[in-house]
Amino acid sequence: MKTILTSYKTFVLAAAVLFSSCDLLEPDPATEVLSSTALVDARGAQAALLGTYSELQSNSYYGLDYPALSYLSSDEAESIGSFDFYRQFDRNGIQSENSSILSTWRQIYRVINLANNLIADVPAIQDPALTDNLRKSILAEAHFLRGLAYFDIARAWGGAQLVLTPTDSKLDGQGIGRSTKAETYAQVLSDLNQAEQFFTEVENGAVGASYTTPARASLLAVWALKARFYLYQENWTEAENYATKVIEVKKAQLVFPYEQTIQGLLTPESILELAYTTANGNSHASYWLPSSSGGRLEWIPGQTITSELRNPAVGGARSILIGTSGAIVYGKKYFRNGTSDDPAFLLRISEQYLIRAEARVKKAAPDLAGALADVNAIRERARLEKLTLTDAPGLLLAIEQERKLELAFEGHRWFDLIRTGRAQAVLGITDPNKFLYPIPNADIVADPDLGPEDQNPGY
Repeated sequence: MKTILTSYKTFVLAAAVLFSSCDLLEPDPATEVLSSTALVDARGAQAALLGTYSELQSNSYYGLDYPALSYLSSDEAESIGSFDFYRQFDRNGIQSENSSILSTWRQIYRVINLANNLIADVPAIQDPALTDNLRKSILAEAHFLRGLAYFDIARAWGGAQLVLTPTDSKLDGQGIGRSTKAETYAQVLSDLNQAEQFFTEVENGAVGASYTTPARASLLAVWALKARFYLYQENWTEAENYATKVIEVKKAQLVFPYEQTIQGLLTPESILELAYTTANGNSHASYWLPSSSGGRLEWIPGQTITSELRNPAVGGARSILIGTSGAIVYGKKYFRNGTSDDPAFLLRISEQYLIRAEARVKKAAPDLAGALADVNAIRERARLEKLTLTDAPGLLLAIEQERKLELAFEGHRWFDLIRTGRAQAVLGITDPNKFLYPIPNADIVADPDLGPEDQNPGY
């Protein structure tokens, strides 16, 4: 596997100073990072971990493109700007040469490869400052970040090339072909299980103690991602179990009033959100806002979701997500264009209520009353009337609707419609091959471990 060649030492030194959200694109394929220096002390390990979060924040990952590709592919947003590579997602006509596909795919592997270095090096560090708990915490976060990255590949592209060790030379990256989607998800679960074990040992019975800020992974974040993972796997028992664990700890809680979930930063609503600064911001607001607010209005909310959010009986308090400037209607979940420090919402407590609601309807012995209570918890916070549904089909449609509005513009809608089998009916897509993105053609061509047969069908 011939891949991106990026000095790991550069990441470590940069992370010791600040979080960076800039993109570093090299002409090689995506799955190799050369490690020019080993981690030898606690300070270097902590800096390397911050560097891994920094790459997660990149505009080619959660700083813009990964969620954007999802909401453009669905009915959440329409591309009206000048970039054809974004319009391809809006039209569900993505080309394998699409530059956003390439940059996002490679950026995810940057996160994976930096996590690999931590997982490999941190256990052997001999430094009194690296206490047992600090070592376990770093390893827990590294496994979580790698698990998240492979989860994001699996749901968007299917099977990944499973790179699990550092690449200290080009030879280290050879011989890694593409795994199946099932194998990729198995690796996700393995990483999340390892992260859960490390965090549990660190907490030592003080459940939730690792959750000190939503800006970093914690045991709560592991449980929340496992709840989402099991939802995608249709393991309703475990999805309900892990969502319940998150909710019952009461560390992350629904924030009132609803507006504070958007207007605040690092609120208890978030289980994990990426925090940005003016010096190291993201492009979310710039691409959503009109020129009157300093943006470029690259995309706008879809017509249906706009109507729903603005309808007091449907959107409720979530009407705050829609703004107007003259005749222009735009999305304003991300509105901090002057500072570019809008958070990237990765895991929110409201999602856990909706995961549990869906699992309660779909499990072998349905708990419709419990599911309804979860849905109504979200609706009440949005200042909407409680629902009184008593049938499973009606509840599932209500859950789909609440996920659409409550998690709007966070990158869930496309994947929700695919995993529930509703994409064809809702979006009118007749070719199921479009439910996976293409592997970047540049990597198919340049990587000797990939061939035309590794491309997703239809591309």
